[in-house]
Amino acid sequence: MPDMNDCKSLGDRVQGVLDLPTRQKNALRLLLSKPSITPQEIAGLNCHVLERAPGVGKQSLAIIRAWLNSHGYELSGQPNVSSNKRQVQHQKKLERAIEYLRRHGYEVRRSQR
Repeated sequence: MPDMNDCKSLGDRVQGVLDLPTRQKNALRLLLSKPSITPQEIAGLNCHVLERAPGVGKQSLAIIRAWLNSHGYELSGQPNVSSNKRQVQHQKKLERAIEYLRRHGYEVRRSQR
């Protein structure tokens, strides 16, 4: 006869997936100064606010995003993922240089490759 403790209802298993770990839950409660939080409240926060919250690092942020996604929410203000930060920085520097030259009367054209 199977042990009844081995059998969990589907609701129990799903609830386990949807629960937010204690560490992240406490950090979010502290951030909002509330004893309980909802996914809707957290989804209303900006990603940058969460990044700067005490007790929320990269791993916690990923856990919070997964928790929100499991409830059908997205975190607002998520930064665009850049495949190469150095390339983005180079592009911004180039754009500033071109703007500087144009401001001082130079005509800037793209070279033909």
